[in-house]
Amino acid sequence: MVQAFIWGGLLLLLVGGFLLYPYLGSRLDAPLPTATKVSYAASPTATSVPITDIPTPTSTLTSVLTFTLRPSLTPAPTPLPVIPKRIVIPAIALNAPVVPVSWAMVEVDGQEQPMWDLPDTHAAGWHETSASLGVPGNTVLNGHNTSNGEVFRDLYKLEIGDEIVLHTNRAVYTYVVTETLILPEAGQPLEVRIENAHYIQPTEDERLTLVTCHPYGSLRNRLIVIARPVRRSTLMVPYPER
Repeated sequence: MVQAFIWGGLLLLLVGGFLLYPYLGSRLDAPLPTATKVSYAASPTATSVPITDIPTPTSTLTSVLTFTLRPSLTPAPTPLPVIPKRIVIPAIALNAPVVPVSWAMVEVDGQEQPMWDLPDTHAAGWHETSASLGVPGNTVLNGHNTSNGEVFRDLYKLEIGDEIVLHTNRAVYTYVVTETLILPEAGQPLEVRIENAHYIQPTEDERLTLVTCHPYGSLRNRLIVIARPVRRSTLMVPYPER
């Protein structure tokens, strides 16, 4: 009896396998689903554009930071001119203050000509349109030789190589005389006086020019002393006065 059940089960398995074979064969031979056959090579970005050619995106935040961190473009303030306060010339025992002076137009021989003011006391006058100290240009000082303190009375005694010292509130500028000139002035044609005046005009080099009349008690000649800078030093104490 038991054997009959066993042989009956085997017979059913064989019949079921025979009936299922066409279905299983069709499933095994069927193509894979489309989704499993998608290749990454189908992506145009991954294969056709090298990474070095991909443009770097611009960040708005980066641009703002670059602008805000940029150094200030505000121009630096123009330094104030260094104006002489005192002149000291040891060779002629001169020690006098220096004050700024201006000019005005006056009529000379029927023509308007500029004329510089001179201090009315024992002081030299710094032409306010001339160069300040320590920079290229012509620093011009004038002074009386006879009246109003006679500050430049002995200027004609200077020799080549004598020192002229100009003091400011913070530094000392030393010059050495390189030229002395006596030029006819009073009664000369306008062309001559204009030629004399070129010694007080701006220059490209750094120099000091002192101007007065000559000889003592006369306006006949113009005395010009030209000096060149030799050194500058920091002033540790106030400039000397007497």
